[in-house]
Amino acid sequence: MNRLSILLFAFVLVSCGSLKTTVDYDKSVDFGKYKTYGFSAEAYQLPVNDLVRKRIFDAIHSALQSKGLKEAEKPNLLVDLGVKTEEKQQTSANSVNMGGFYGRRWGFGTGFSTTQVNTTNYTEGTLVINLVDAAKQELVWMGSGTATVTEKSIQQDKIEAAVAKILARFPPAPKK
Repeated sequence: MNRLSILLFAFVLVSCGSLKTTVDYDKSVDFGKYKTYGFSAEAYQLPVNDLVRKRIFDAIHSALQSKGLKEAEKPNLLVDLGVKTEEKQQTSANSVNMGGFYGRRWGFGTGFSTTQVNTTNYTEGTLVINLVDAAKQELVWMGSGTATVTEKSIQQDKIEAAVAKILARFPPAPKK
């Protein structure tokens, strides 16, 4: 169970180059009004081990504070988190053809061909960061990152890079 917990959220730690991110937000919201943040009660129940949860929270703290937000007991923006993992399979095929021709004028040819099929099983994980207007209890911004989960992906710097990439487009550019 502990290994599963680590893997469940470890995908975030995969290098940012392989992290696919998406962002969506309510275009009618003035994001300049949000000055404080805090984590929702559900975020503390994220199904990962305590070490990974702490690393994720620290990375979110760092990213949001770098954008001028401050943590508060009664925030105007709640951070809610979700994770999803999915077992996937990738199949590839490689063909090798070898042939030859022998003789001069009416020679003969020979050859052979072989195909090798490789199947790789892997786990794909997605981290979702939802930002909720605390007063209205409405989702105003969401970002997600999807990558392959690996055992090496539980390092603090990998989590920080992944969270920074997910939150790179928060807040959205102001309306003109």
